[in-house]
Amino acid sequence: MSHYDFIIIGAGVAGSAATYHLAKEHRVLLLEQFEFQHVRGSSHGDSRIFRHAYEDIRYVKLAVAADEAWRELERLVDDKLLYRTGGIDIGHEDDPALANIEKALQDQDCPFETFTPNRLAQPFPAFELKRHHRALYQADAGILAATRCLGAMQRLAVSRGATLLEREEVTDIDLDAPVEVKTQAGRYTAEGLIVTAGPWLKGLLKDLELPLSVERQQVLYLEVEDGPIFGANRFPIFIYRHENRAEVYGFPRFEHPTAIKVADHANGTEIDLEQRHFDLDSNKALETTRLVQEILPKVTSKRVRFQTCLYTKTPDNHFILGRHPLHPNVVIGGGFSGHGFKFGPILGEILAELARQGRSRHDLSLFEPNRFVAGRVDR
Repeated sequence: MSHYDFIIIGAGVAGSAATYHLAKEHRVLLLEQFEFQHVRGSSHGDSRIFRHAYEDIRYVKLAVAADEAWRELERLVDDKLLYRTGGIDIGHEDDPALANIEKALQDQDCPFETFTPNRLAQPFPAFELKRHHRALYQADAGILAATRCLGAMQRLAVSRGATLLEREEVTDIDLDAPVEVKTQAGRYTAEGLIVTAGPWLKGLLKDLELPLSVERQQVLYLEVEDGPIFGANRFPIFIYRHENRAEVYGFPRFEHPTAIKVADHANGTEIDLEQRHFDLDSNKALETTRLVQEILPKVTSKRVRFQTCLYTKTPDNHFILGRHPLHPNVVIGGGFSGHGFKFGPILGEILAELARQGRSRHDLSLFEPNRFVAGRVDR
């Protein structure tokens, strides 16, 4: 039986980031139930949105810190991970979300521009907005090469001395210090434990009865006409907040030479993990395509491929970051609700700080696990 300073369960973006942060000074074990960089969870794929634009300044502050952390990671691994394309938030001119984003960016001194439909078409000709639309542009937004980001974190962790084990499903955990983790292949002990198991988090920490739901999401790759105007130098990442509560987002031609990647953040299907499948929901795909074509008429209905992923959601859509209320040697990171990847290096830093000293330099007031009592949001 091997002993470590810290064991981390789950090699998604948060767990991998926590591992490379801790491995600089500690003996660390990272356990993954599947193969590294697998496609069954939430951290795989060739692209994720990076942006500063949030309604709550606490997220804006975290995004700005993450921006610096991604650049530091690029320096450490000598690889390009974040591609700046700029980003546009589109909505009705009276949409309070846009006003809130604008205020939060102003309060954090993050530069941005606002565009009317006619003005937006000049730098970004693929977009054809309606008269009642307004757009907010933020130049620091862009694309994270997700699977490459994950690989970079894991390589850095190994170079710092961490032990990474894949295909080791956890079968039992004793949370009392020192913790003991049993897998199908062995037993491991440590002074501290970090659980970042994504959709499997609720099952591993059953005693907390965390009110987490798992949604199956699908992303589409739609072929475009007039390919040059959808290139990364002329087409930013975008989020379209539709009046019917849909929240369609998309990327330029980045992964596929003739198609852009799009999805509807708000249109997932809650699932049981045991019944998860990887098939296309054709009706939802048609609706997502229709919404995209409302603002991007040169996007065709031809799908060249699609992918699925999972969201692990909290009732308030805010993260869970904090110590276990009954076992202070156990730190929890999860419930990232489909918008956590962009914060990866900072999530790792926060989890490492909580594991080492029980507190973080970042404002975690939104994310306390204690806000959930008996499956309800404590308001």
